[in-house]
Amino acid sequence: MKKGILYSCLLLCVSASYSCTTAFWNNNSEAKVVARSVDLFKPDLPKIIVYPRGTARHGDAGDNSLEWKSKYGNVVVSEFNSTAASDGINEHGLVAHLLYLTGSTYEERDKTRPAISNTLWAQYILDNYKTVNEVIAATDKFQIIATVVSNQKWPLHLNIQDSSGDAAVIEFINGKKVIYHGPQYTTMTNEPAYNIQLANLKRYKSFGGKLPLPGDSDPLSRFVRVATYLKTLPAPNNIQETVAGVLSVMRTAMVPFGAVDTSGNKTEDAWPTRWVSVADMTNKIYYFSPTTTPNIIWLDLNTLDFAEGKPVLSIDPNQDSLVGDIKKRLQS
Repeated sequence: MKKGILYSCLLLCVSASYSCTTAFWNNNSEAKVVARSVDLFKPDLPKIIVYPRGTARHGDAGDNSLEWKSKYGNVVVSEFNSTAASDGINEHGLVAHLLYLTGSTYEERDKTRPAISNTLWAQYILDNYKTVNEVIAATDKFQIIATVVSNQKWPLHLNIQDSSGDAAVIEFINGKKVIYHGPQYTTMTNEPAYNIQLANLKRYKSFGGKLPLPGDSDPLSRFVRVATYLKTLPAPNNIQETVAGVLSVMRTAMVPFGAVDTSGNKTEDAWPTRWVSVADMTNKIYYFSPTTTPNIIWLDLNTLDFAEGKPVLSIDPNQDSLVGDIKKRLQS
């Protein structure tokens, strides 16, 4: 009976117009690294932004929006020419990612509590915290609400990692916050909710089940592939091999242009990979690779000046001329 219920839920929950994957390699001896992809039915117009300490923020959540000044400098990726930051790392090596989850239902709004837009959730965390433990301890201090970006609301869940190897997934299901906290949570995609993803994983050979590795591009299959290949990565000998290793896993989850999710036939059911990032939390380096350009670019946070009063710097990463360290190409 339980297997039947699980299978029925899987059939109902696999479509997403904004698909993403994360792969956290936290059990090697060289560096804690996490890769992340963004798969979307339309270009997301990414921009890499460097924010100094002391940046003033507004939660964009209507009445009683949270307001703050950033404690820590960070590098983020914004989307749709907005303040929405879907990915990033701060100067202490805390990393945050926002991923699509159709089933996200946030708490009923209580205007006696401060709130922030879900599209600023990752930015707030990178501005204010050093570790996953700090983030978890602060989750009840504010509410999350869905707001409109690029003419639609984005139901989102959060994935965070830090330089110690700790990790967490935070979802809102049926108006209730659900947290999965620990270094064992190294993979995340989209639908369905995380508890169902974990249950589905046990159906496959590498996790005690009988099914072979799936080959399609839906979120459940990408989750299984990434979780499986993270287990089989050879020990790296240096940082280059560490970054290459986690990228090799992420490439098994990338979605080709033209691939269509078989669970639907709308434009939104084709969501090719738009870009991939890798955050090296140990060495504080943020790598970025758009799928429309041939090169990998990066920023070394150790060389950036995050002092309060410094200008906000940014760059459009979709430029063919960009390669390697892009610090000198940043503009205010």
